[in-house]
Amino acid sequence: MNGVTPDSTPDPVPTRDEPANPLGAPATDAPVDELIVRLDPDQCWERLHRSRTARVAFRTEDSLEIIPVNYVAEERRLVFATSSTVVLEAVHAGREIVMEVDEHDGWTAWSVVAKGSAHLPDTRHVTAQRLRSMLPTPKRATVVLEPSSITGRLFDQMAP
Repeated sequence: MNGVTPDSTPDPVPTRDEPANPLGAPATDAPVDELIVRLDPDQCWERLHRSRTARVAFRTEDSLEIIPVNYVAEERRLVFATSSTVVLEAVHAGREIVMEVDEHDGWTAWSVVAKGSAHLPDTRHVTAQRLRSMLPTPKRATVVLEPSSITGRLFDQMAP
């Protein structure tokens, strides 16, 4: 019954007994490698298929840009729609695109980073029709990111 009976109160939300140190490392005696699990590519893609928001990063001639996007994972590709001229310029210039996705549920957190080249499909991409934007602004283009590398980590937030 999810930890609740008619004569009891709900189980408390799990927390650590000690605060994290000032550098942000976990306040635990467990080795760091027991708190972080490297995800294999299939585990990364499984998480990407479940999530819908990400940040896209790329270099311009003058700066490093990071832009939030909504996306859909399609097989081993990531599809998003945009009207951002800086994103479209980066795609047209053939710059490497990096997409970072992360989530947490109070027990664990995960982060996946996909790097690769992006392109604009020749026709209206069917997957883009499933995209749901955070903002109701019109999107001029669909971008497909074809990752050449994908890495992920799972963080155990409740480790001893």
